Amino acid sequence: MLFKRILVIVDGSPTSQYAVDASLTLSREDGSSLLFCVSVDPELCGAESGMVAFGEIAIGRSQQLLDEALARARAGGCSGATGVIVRDDPVRGAVAVANKNDVGLIVLGVAPRVGILRPFMQSLAHEILVKTTIPLCVMRRPAIGRLSHRILVPIVDDALSRHAIEYAITLAQHFQSTLLFCTLAESSAMRSVAQSLVENARAYAGERGIAGESFLLDPRQNVSQTIAHNAVVHGCDAIVMATHARAGFQRLVEGSVTEAVIYSSNVPVMMVRAPSS
Repeated sequence: MLFKRILVIVDGSPTSQYAVDASLTLSREDGSSLLFCVSVDPELCGAESGMVAFGEIAIGRSQQLLDEALARARAGGCSGATGVIVRDDPVRGAVAVANKNDVGLIVLGVAPRVGILRPFMQSLAHEILVKTTIPLCVMRRPAIGRLSHRILVPIVDDALSRHAIEYAITLAQHFQSTLLFCTLAESSAMRSVAQSLVENARAYAGERGIAGESFLLDPRQNVSQTIAHNAVVHGCDAIVMATHARAGFQRLVEGSVTEAVIYSSNVPVMMVRAPSS
């Protein structure tokens, strides 16, 4: 058992349902228990707000979502699943539940962000990673396969990628996965360096008993979209990437390839936060 307990954020959206389905697969593969979580805005539940009736409706709907998730868990062979309704901000509430229940993985769905304000909008996944180092499995589309058979690991030559490699190896050792390492050769002159990077990663995984493959990405294309495309082309069940989970102006200026990938990928993205320096 790797995760021990998997927290699944449920909100009734289609991507949330993808997260429920993926969590069932992971739970069966890992032997972990499932904990479903629904958040209700506390301002809807207080008499001082004058919206008690809305609060009652929200609580009722939340209980319905939990009941549906638990029923799917039982039907999927995960009879030990439990659920909780949190009257708190979704991020603060989810992180508190995860910390209290010794959660090893958080699973959630994400919806596309569009429009002129997109760069200023923080995703729920990013906000959670800012506040916890618990890994996330982020869904944009329904999962295909086992989620752990073939895992794509995009890397560059830095400490962040080394953290992703170590986490991917941990997953592979537990689930007997094959790891596919890829990187970007930004020019023909850098091709040999890039090839050495992914070959060294593959060899390192091999020393740890992990089957591996390696290839280079096309430098002429958008990086995040190319990563997402290659995950499908190479038959991967998931992508593993690390992130600094920066906040504020630094995040806006520097951007995040990892966050861009989750909005391009048709397979789940396992996001792991780099340790604080």
